[in-house]
Amino acid sequence: MSEVTVQVGGHVTLLFSVHSKSLLARNQGSKGAGFCLEDGVLSTVKILNKGPDKITVTSMDGSLFEKGEQLYLEMLNSFREVFKIESAVSIDVQLELPVSQGFGMSAAGLLATSLALGELFDRGDEGQLARLAHRIERKFSGGLGDILGLWAGGCELRVNPGSPPSPGKAYGFDVGCPAILVWDPEGEKHTSDYIDDPDWKMKITKAGEAAVARLERLDWNLGVWDKLLEEADRFALESGLLDERARANLLNAVVEHSDETMSCHLCMLGTSLIVVPRNLQLDFDTSELAQKLRALGLGVRETILQ
Repeated sequence: MSEVTVQVGGHVTLLFSVHSKSLLARNQGSKGAGFCLEDGVLSTVKILNKGPDKITVTSMDGSLFEKGEQLYLEMLNSFREVFKIESAVSIDVQLELPVSQGFGMSAAGLLATSLALGELFDRGDEGQLARLAHRIERKFSGGLGDILGLWAGGCELRVNPGSPPSPGKAYGFDVGCPAILVWDPEGEKHTSDYIDDPDWKMKITKAGEAAVARLERLDWNLGVWDKLLEEADRFALESGLLDERARANLLNAVVEHSDETMSCHLCMLGTSLIVVPRNLQLDFDTSELAQKLRALGLGVRETILQ
């Protein structure tokens, strides 16, 4: 096999706490809850006859994202070191969602690439490859619990921080409903702006720990839907993240154009929202709202929750 393609969906965090003090990356991460998405990252890896390696990252608008190349070079070099591979490799990464908007693009891309390299060279199991992706994610402060959330799948609750399959622990259930992602094209925020800031870290963790403690008492299945959406809104307020004007303005604009079937929630940690059904038993049409929001100049992607 000389070429492998793997697609991994993105991940939206609704609430979380920060656990980043441990010296070992596998023990760093977050508790929290969120959604796994159908849209995400497509990674194609090939064995080259000779070097140098070739890494290309393409943004969702088709332009080259050169700043992302270092992330995948680090993944490739770490994979080589762990699994004793010497072949030259081509990595072609296609992003289906914007970066730095809370959609877990670095996690999805790293996991897709790690899994693709593992299949290409017949090395490692899924747990080893996911742990490797988590380690690189933490090295670049690209995220905390996205890899663990993707490991659980669907609508997930992360109850123990760290990399999958351990020490991180998470549960997930399938949802399979439409959703809309909305973002301010001018409002990118890198995760490290928050999780590496002591004041933000303290406020976020206090609110996130309390939310997870309440959710952890419930059976994690479709029956928690209303409570999860309620906790997401409570976290946004108690963490102070909704106090930022750009987020508040975006939320107000989307709520103003939505209807009673829709529930709008901040994505952590972008200037972005996810719109999901209030009631999973009713039909949920996203097309009209998506059209209205695009007319406002907002970034919009209609997707599916896993």
